[in-house]
Amino acid sequence: MRFNTLQFRVSALVFVFGLLMIGLSTFRQYHHDVQVRLGQMRLQAYREGTRLSSLAQHFFRRHLPRSADLAISYASVDPDLRLGVITDGRDVIRYSTQQQWRGVSLWDCPISVSPHMVGRIKLEPEGLLNENARGDRLTAIFPFVDMSEDLRNGLVVLEYDLSGFVKEAASHAINETMAQACMLLGSCLVFWSLLQLLVTERVSLIVDQTRRIGAEAEVLPPIGGGDDLDTISRSITEATLRLQATEWRFSQIASNMRDVFWVSPALKSEPIYVNNAYERILGRSAARLMTHRWDWLKALAEEDVRPVLRMLRHLRQAPAEMEIVIRVHVGEHLEWLRCRSFSTQRHADAPGVLQVAGTASVVTEEKDMEKRLIESAENERRRIGQDLHDDICQRLAAAQLKSGVLGRSLKRDGHAQAVLAESVAAELAEASEIARGYARGLAPVAVSAQDLPDALDDLRKFLERAFNIRCRVSCEDVSDVVARETAAQLYRISQELATNAAKHGRASWIAISLVHDVDSLRLEVANDGVSFTPDEGTRKKGMGLFMLQQRADALGAKLTYQPRHVAEGGTLAVCEMPLACR
Repeated sequence: MRFNTLQFRVSALVFVFGLLMIGLSTFRQYHHDVQVRLGQMRLQAYREGTRLSSLAQHFFRRHLPRSADLAISYASVDPDLRLGVITDGRDVIRYSTQQQWRGVSLWDCPISVSPHMVGRIKLEPEGLLNENARGDRLTAIFPFVDMSEDLRNGLVVLEYDLSGFVKEAASHAINETMAQACMLLGSCLVFWSLLQLLVTERVSLIVDQTRRIGAEAEVLPPIGGGDDLDTISRSITEATLRLQATEWRFSQIASNMRDVFWVSPALKSEPIYVNNAYERILGRSAARLMTHRWDWLKALAEEDVRPVLRMLRHLRQAPAEMEIVIRVHVGEHLEWLRCRSFSTQRHADAPGVLQVAGTASVVTEEKDMEKRLIESAENERRRIGQDLHDDICQRLAAAQLKSGVLGRSLKRDGHAQAVLAESVAAELAEASEIARGYARGLAPVAVSAQDLPDALDDLRKFLERAFNIRCRVSCEDVSDVVARETAAQLYRISQELATNAAKHGRASWIAISLVHDVDSLRLEVANDGVSFTPDEGTRKKGMGLFMLQQRADALGAKLTYQPRHVAEGGTLAVCEMPLACR
């Protein structure tokens, strides 16, 4: 892991950059040394060639062979001179730094000269310096006049070995490179130590500070130093203190809330957060949620599991706010909870990562109160219906009889108002029938469970007579599974659904059915009118829909609306009530 640290990378980068600079400097120095030494060699070759050519012309004219040998021997002192010769006008070597080449033709010795070079020198008596193709030989050719050979041009040829000083320059460059590399390595080690002392160790302390950020973790002091790292460390310490203060306030609020507060993180590896009210209200262990994220789902009533999962799936897909009322099993009884949930984006740079949070408050007393209010309203409606039947209907019936008697008397006496009296009697009979219908609607004759089929049949007759539509009723015997109040609520739900279909749905037929399953009752009201699927806004605005939902909640039932996918269209309203909730 040390090779992946910033300390190693910076030190390695400095070392590599230093080696690159040393290499470039060495190359430039080597090239400079070679060029300087080559220039010196050229100058030396030119001077020596010029000196020997002038001496050779003098020695040849004076016939001084010993002096010529002495002059050429002085030239051989130069260690870079590989071979030096003096030829006469016939290109025969007369004097040489190596005795074995005396008397040999110039073309037979190992000096690198060509006939073209010699011919050019003899035609243009000027000195010539020439390097071979490999750059390891320097040949200097200088002409002089040989008086003994009819004024032909003799030659002084000096061949220098350049490889010696090239190797010397390379050796010098290598030595300099090694010395500079050692200095660079030492500097990098010092730099490494300084980074370890000033950066790495202090950064490790900052990392330790960061890892200890938490609501209950110990706050480490700043690292000190007064530099940028110290500023970062102080900022982390201050942020940790602010976070702990915020977490403390949050924990105080959450722990003292009467409602359940929960947060479900986006990542499955993170545990669900719940406050103390979770154990108090649901009666389940909060510690178990750390390892079993879905343990709370076991407390839900079976009918509410699917709506809750659907809500959570919707909140996970996009930021939103939703509310749902559910039932949970707490011991041997059911509690009603109103859950308000919302989802938020966890990170600004990760739009797909959402976490869900919310509150759950107990509304069992509120639901019980609604149920009692509905029962009270039902009793009041029944009382008004009975009073209407026993009082108003009887008075209208008596008035009808009296009007009939009066009309017959007037008709027998031939009175002109006999027709008016008979008309009053007919209108009173019609009003009496309407009042009886209202009375039966407010207080149906059959409200007990065993008489519920008769009550629904009366509802069928009312709908056919009032709205002139076909109506069909199918009701199974539920007298052994529902109480009197439950039967009354089922009747009211059927009445409201069927009346809405007739009045607002413009249906031509309505079908009401009540089916008894093993563990539930299923009430269905179907029609062929306008398809209707109420949304949340419609439920809140419509008083009838609101009362329907309240009645269903009072029964612990689930009320749904489904469009009928048939040619004539229409709506199927389903109220499904678990028998355990009756």
